[in-house]
Amino acid sequence: MPSAIDRRTCLSGLAALALATGHARAQTGQTQTGQAGRSDTLLVMEKGDHALSFYELASGRRTGRVELPGEYPHEFVVDRAGARAYAALYGAKSSTTPGPGGDAVYVVDLAARRLARTIACGPFRRLHGVRLDAKDRLFVLSEDRDVLLGFDAPERAERPDRAVATGGIKGHLFSLSRDGETAYVANILSNTVSRVRPFAPAEAPRIAATGLWPEGNALSPDEATLYVANRRSATLTTLATEAMTVTRTVPTRGDVVRVDCGPEGDLILANYAEKSLSLLDPALKEMAAVPLEAAPVALARHPSSPLAFAALDDDRIAVVDLEGRRVQGHLATGREPDVMVVLPG
Repeated sequence: MPSAIDRRTCLSGLAALALATGHARAQTGQTQTGQAGRSDTLLVMEKGDHALSFYELASGRRTGRVELPGEYPHEFVVDRAGARAYAALYGAKSSTTPGPGGDAVYVVDLAARRLARTIACGPFRRLHGVRLDAKDRLFVLSEDRDVLLGFDAPERAERPDRAVATGGIKGHLFSLSRDGETAYVANILSNTVSRVRPFAPAEAPRIAATGLWPEGNALSPDEATLYVANRRSATLTTLATEAMTVTRTVPTRGDVVRVDCGPEGDLILANYAEKSLSLLDPALKEMAAVPLEAAPVALARHPSSPLAFAALDDDRIAVVDLEGRRVQGHLATGREPDVMVVLPG
């Protein structure tokens, strides 16, 4: 655990921030969904502990934990109401770990903080990338079958409603249009990105080559551009989503594992090998590189304040001031923190 001084350094500004954002949401009529007190909550997947944990940002305290069965649950999403989380059972430590992997999606009741039910997805396994569209329809990527699964009403689904081939090999992460009509899958081993239409199964995937080992990716706010980080090429590629053609490729600091695009079009890159974050403007100019004390594996932004969170491979989360372009402090977690979502207070 970090020292009390480190915790205060990390979170001294977050208490006021949480109260301010909580007040703003109260003014717009948004409701709380199980958060402790008046603070925002950071929901964190702790892969090594097989659990989804709740951290009060104002204090850094863990206020709840939902244990999940199976090895290495990983990617998860939260619905628009903040009522449920959907977590995919990957069943492997990393993308390079051999083995059959998991075949379930867990539905977590966030208000009750309990595992509500499990959706069986066999024979599709190594479930990794997870997204919800604007209608809260769920999409889950099966890495071993290279298939995108769809669930029209995931809160009550027993099985997938559809499955469409991705046209690539070892699809790991994907981006989804807000209307759910189009998915863009990064295929690690085929070194491609494929455009898939989940509700047009007769339409073949459209394929583009971006670089070696594409993984992290994100859509621009207008969905006209897809940003793809190619880990082994040490490049960031932009794809025109309508034509599926490469429009630009720029060098990165190497081994970028995650890409986050903000509402203004600015980017955050998680540089795993260098143990840093790159902050890019919409023109892809690096404005700053923020050094980290350990390698980042996942990113999240605060929805209404200039803060970002980087899950580190030393069982901590770095709290990053995007305006000051520095690490504000750290939050200690369980084993192997990864994907995070901010639940507004």
